Amino acid sequence: MTRPYSEDIRERALARADAGETARSIAEVLQISPSCVTKWKKLRRETGGVSPGKIGGHKKPVLSGANAEWLRKRIGSGLFTLRKLTQEPAARGIKTDVRAVWTFMHAEGLSFKKTILPTEQDRPDIARKRTRWKTHQGRIDASRLVFIDETWIKTNMAPLRGWRPSGQRLQASAPFGHWKTMTFIAALRHDRICAPWVIDGPINGELFTLYVEQELVPTLAKGDVVILDNLSRHKPQQPQGQSCPQRHSRQGRTSALLAALQS
Repeated sequence: MTRPYSEDIRERALARADAGETARSIAEVLQISPSCVTKWKKLRRETGGVSPGKIGGHKKPVLSGANAEWLRKRIGSGLFTLRKLTQEPAARGIKTDVRAVWTFMHAEGLSFKKTILPTEQDRPDIARKRTRWKTHQGRIDASRLVFIDETWIKTNMAPLRGWRPSGQRLQASAPFGHWKTMTFIAALRHDRICAPWVIDGPINGELFTLYVEQELVPTLAKGDVVILDNLSRHKPQQPQGQSCPQRHSRQGRTSALLAALQS
């Protein structure tokens, strides 16, 4: 985009014009267009100055004013996707696109975050326990906290596509037929990872109890607070022929851990 002439050139040109020089002679000396002198004289007469006007950006953003207020209320009303949020203004006659909506969201200081939470948190008993936990968790010494978590990898997690010059086949290899799973579980403390354990296969209640007994318990000290996910594989398996008692899943995982710790 062409930059406007500086105010210095504008003032020198108008000073020559005030002295009686013609626009053509001024343009020849200053190497500008004769029409510039005429326009600058008109600008000074109408505005009292010679500062250049704004170049570009004259179009008002679509998502501004009332449209922006509506979009802010829509954002605060519930869950949405960026593409769905682009379609809703279009239904109201507001012509926009995904890029414009993303720019608006970024300007509002919003970022894409995880949204899904377990519905169990809405249960009164769970909500009461969560409130009590949040109230007292700041009083717990961080060195006492032990978080148990796991991750896994499967042999079929291989890239399916890649880049290759046109006309040449891309060949890669991966295990075929019998996919395998490798699980890594460990305890995370405030300053280190302890009790790491790798098993060849997915973890279940029996293996988890074995991990707690053989790997986790030797690393624990009196007063440690162990925190783990509420997962079915973190519960003890019932012996064959016995039915599982009807109790809350948190009691199940707690009993598995306590049984291992007390053994």
